[in-house]
Amino acid sequence: MTSPRQIVYPLRLRRQSSGFTLLELMVVLVIIGGLLSLVNLNASDTQIQDETGRFATTLVIEMNLYREEAAYRNLDLGLAMDRDELILLSWQDVRQQANKGTLSVEELSEIAKNPWQAYSSASLGAPEVPEGMTMTLEVDDAEVDFEALLDNDNGPLPALQFLSSEEYTAFDLTIGHDADSRFAFVIHGDGFNPVWKELVRYEH
Repeated sequence: MTSPRQIVYPLRLRRQSSGFTLLELMVVLVIIGGLLSLVNLNASDTQIQDETGRFATTLVIEMNLYREEAAYRNLDLGLAMDRDELILLSWQDVRQQANKGTLSVEELSEIAKNPWQAYSSASLGAPEVPEGMTMTLEVDDAEVDFEALLDNDNGPLPALQFLSSEEYTAFDLTIGHDADSRFAFVIHGDGFNPVWKELVRYEH
């Protein structure tokens, strides 16, 4: 009598799970680090552009206030500048100041040498140029030499004038940043209407 055939089922070998290898962990860390650096770089670029844009907006507001102040107070204002500094000036008539009798002989002598004197007002001022900002001014399609206007023994001369007649110097002022050359804000003034700004992007 034959014995029943015994059926033998193969044993399933259970694969032992293993953790990540050191190489795999290093690859993952490098990928994560690269992604984080891209995020930080984009955030930094956006911050630089936002800071430059805020400074440009401040200048637009101030320049339009200069126009209003000059017309309202019947005086001529000037804005001296270089790449690091802005100085608000007003034109002084030495004969008119002499007739007032409020200034000393030395002060009248200074005005005679340079009638453009520093202007102070409770509502107006020249904003401070933030670190890293760059400014290039064009008048009549020619770049203004800031040093020629500021390198003066008798005091600074204005690069822009805002007259009591409500007219002002037509100009284009480009504001950029040392840390990012892919953009700039350009402030435009046609000499009659309020000044305005635009964002310009450059391809590299």
